[in-house]
Amino acid sequence: MKTSLLWRQRLLLSSLLLSAALLPAWAAPTAETARLGMYMKIARDLNRSDVRSSLEVWNEELMRKFQVPSTVRFYSDVDVLRHDFDTGQINLVIADAMTFVRHFKAEELASGFTAKLPTSASLLLLGRPGGGGISQLAGKTIARLDDDDVSSTYLETLCLQRTGKECAAVPVTFVAVPNNHQAVSRLLFKQVDFALVNQHGYETAIELNPQLRKAGELVEKLSFETQFFGFFNSKVSPEFQRFALRTIETMHLEPRGRQMLDVFKTDRVIRAEPIMLKPFYQLEREYRVLRTEARRKERKP
Repeated sequence: MKTSLLWRQRLLLSSLLLSAALLPAWAAPTAETARLGMYMKIARDLNRSDVRSSLEVWNEELMRKFQVPSTVRFYSDVDVLRHDFDTGQINLVIADAMTFVRHFKAEELASGFTAKLPTSASLLLLGRPGGGGISQLAGKTIARLDDDDVSSTYLETLCLQRTGKECAAVPVTFVAVPNNHQAVSRLLFKQVDFALVNQHGYETAIELNPQLRKAGELVEKLSFETQFFGFFNSKVSPEFQRFALRTIETMHLEPRGRQMLDVFKTDRVIRAEPIMLKPFYQLEREYRVLRTEARRKERKP
């Protein structure tokens, strides 16, 4: 009788251990879901269909392998993205730094991630070889990325610093292009005097066409490690943030994670905090101060 009872206890213990082994390694600490919203403007130098499909595949991996409940949406309109953030349809925004600076308050954002790029995302102002820099801006043409807030803000700040005038009053003519490759190509073929590109996009363009390396020489540089981030809504619980973000540090070791990183042309993804947006808030603040001063002087009799 005693032997039979002991045998049943061992069988029960073995069953419990087997059941535990078959359970997911992690379980979400809350009933929350990671609802990703990606602002597609950041994919200007990438194949957008590849970006969508790779992020969708990784989203499936988060649910299947890491037990992170998640969904993903893609946006081309920042106002729609902001609306969905406000209404809770998304709670983790992936976007460029100036989109966060201009459309989100710092206190609305919480922990997240950023790309660790092979090169930095610094802004490079390239000029024609032997062109003499930007000592004389009047009448010059500059190729820059279309609808890129950090580029336009930086150029306006340069104009205000060097001339005390906004670029249109200098005058400086901007040629808007869809990607870094076209900006450097315009400079190579002497269609513009300068090209403003980000370093990561510039290096990607050179990979496609090494001839572009001869397009121009560095005139000015604004240093950033990265311009692209993903941040949780601060309303998401810290427990769920930690749970969802635990996959970040080892993402590059997962086949599907590696596939997505290759599409985004980045080596790794690392943890990030909203304080990393500080240089972009400073750029925006300096621009607004200089612009206000310039306009005040214009109004003087």
